[in-house]
Amino acid sequence: MKHVVEVTQSALTQMLLNGFEAFVIKHGNNKRSGIEFYASVYGDIELNEKDDECRSIVQFVSVDTSAKMKSGSVESNEAAEDLKEQLAEQLGYYRLGNMHSHPYLLAEMSLDEVRKRGCEFSDGDIECFKQQLEKYGADDAYVLEFVLTIKQLEKQNTSKDGRIDDNVIEFSVGNCKCFLRAQVFTKDDSEGLIESPTQLVCDYLEEFTHLTAEFGRVKAKSNRKRVLEYKPV
Repeated sequence: MKHVVEVTQSALTQMLLNGFEAFVIKHGNNKRSGIEFYASVYGDIELNEKDDECRSIVQFVSVDTSAKMKSGSVESNEAAEDLKEQLAEQLGYYRLGNMHSHPYLLAEMSLDEVRKRGCEFSDGDIECFKQQLEKYGADDAYVLEFVLTIKQLEKQNTSKDGRIDDNVIEFSVGNCKCFLRAQVFTKDDSEGLIESPTQLVCDYLEEFTHLTAEFGRVKAKSNRKRVLEYKPV
């Protein structure tokens, strides 16, 4: 089955607001900026049996405030996920999947390396997805996962903004380069993961509407290269 994943402008806005808050603002006892956030995504599902296609429409995103967020990992809270899923169903929304972020400060991985591997799901991510699928008994069970990668640059660089693959879009927010990836995973007979055909659709990004916005600049505080601040235009 092919999966089409549509991200609305409002859902994208929530992804970016929460992603950049975790990226710029120093949280709790963390000694640095640039931590990962974790969220669940909600919306509606449309099945087209004739074309063997499932369309997931992401309408809003809910960050897990109880997740343990660090610079290199994030640990979700299963009880919080279950609670929000049940409440959302009462309001008429499906929990479509999950998302987290990959943050990279200026000196952490080059932009080319971020394109090659930094915006991919990590080995730890894949192991987590396997564990999620193990909870489902149905043969046709799947998980939808997003990763939002944010890479700090010296200055804005929009030269390669656009679609990288069917399921990945590269775009700029001020002097930060962002990558949004969506992927549906299923299990094979040996308990490994299969990447189902997935197409990411986001009209706001694909029409380059965001380039008309005047974003500020994310920069390191004086003498604190791992602590960031936001400077408006």
